[in-house]
Amino acid sequence: MEKKNKILITGGSGFIGNKLLENLNNSSTKVLALSRKNKGTKNNITWIKSDLKLNEKNFKLIKNFEPNIVIHLAWEKIPDFSKEMCNKNFYKTKLFFKKILKINSIKKIIVSGSCFEYYNKSGKKKESNKTNLRDNFPKTKNKIYNFLKKNCNKDLSLAWFRIFFAYGPGQRKGSLIPMLMNSFKGEKKVEIKTPQLSNDYIYVDDIVNVIINSTNIKFKSGIYNLGSGKYTKTIDIIKQIEKIKKKKLNLLLGNNNKKNIFFANMDKTIKTFQYKKFIDIKKGIRNLI
Repeated sequence: MEKKNKILITGGSGFIGNKLLENLNNSSTKVLALSRKNKGTKNNITWIKSDLKLNEKNFKLIKNFEPNIVIHLAWEKIPDFSKEMCNKNFYKTKLFFKKILKINSIKKIIVSGSCFEYYNKSGKKKESNKTNLRDNFPKTKNKIYNFLKKNCNKDLSLAWFRIFFAYGPGQRKGSLIPMLMNSFKGEKKVEIKTPQLSNDYIYVDDIVNVIINSTNIKFKSGIYNLGSGKYTKTIDIIKQIEKIKKKKLNLLLGNNNKKNIFFANMDKTIKTFQYKKFIDIKKGIRNLI
């Protein structure tokens, strides 16, 4: 009989984490989730009030839980990517994994990386492309990946998902699509400086489905892109929202006609995690509205 997964999750209260827990709720998977707030237990999900530092009591609770998978989504104070905040995130994450990697039951570690780790934000990006070791946020993400790569033993599989432009219910208000939606409500025009830019937008359900697939599939340790594999212009997103709402957005479109394209090569991820039916952005926006 196949052993049921027991998953430890950080960042369960965040945009992606919240959707992940929603999908895992009432499943046969046992889940232990960290939160700085006391949330108790619901169905198969138990919350521990803790940050990443993990005091003795909470580390013991985790060890006794015997997780075989760790999903690390936590990142404090998004979108504050200052040097100070990035250093703080690195320090806490390193402390967390130094303790967690002592738990012998763990067989997989799954981490949310970022497409901003790429040095050149242009073209179709392969996992092997050059990384950004200059700016605070991507530099810190790369440091965390290299720390894990060095410290995970050969019996432990590490999936580092470089997530592209995620969107969906519960997204941070300052992100593009929620900001566009909110422009209906405000009297002040929302400025869009580069309406011709094209990026890879991935619906949160697809992100969560690939992560769940990774908990059940054997894979080689490494970096995996997590986008839709397609790109969409900002101006086309604007037109799509206006078409559905049958109303003009209250926008000030900038004169910057930069037409850069930035999207994920998804070949490695699709082959490894057996997932290829990504939600089209038109359908995704319609779901949101």
